[in-house]
Amino acid sequence: MIVEIIISSNAKDLNRIFDYNVPAKFVGTIHIGSKVLVPFGTMKRYQEGFVIGIKEKSEYKIKDIQGVEPRTR
Repeated sequence: MIVEIIISSNAKDLNRIFDYNVPAKFVGTIHIGSKVLVPFGTMKRYQEGFVIGIKEKSEYKIKDIQGVEPRTR
C-alpha cells in the first residue's frame, strides 16, 4: 500500500504531495488524515506529515513510513 503525504512545513518547495510505502506493521492503522513520521531527503531526522490519499502503486522510488501517531477520538 502506498500513501500520499503532505509534509508539515512552511517551505514552498515542500508544498506538494510525496508518496511513501506503508510497511506491513502499519497496515490497518493508516487512514486519510493520519499523522506520520517519514524520512525526507538526506536528513537524518524524520519529518511530520499527513496522509491525504491511499493508492496501490507509485511511479517513483519511495521510502517507508517510520511511524504513525495513534488515532485519537
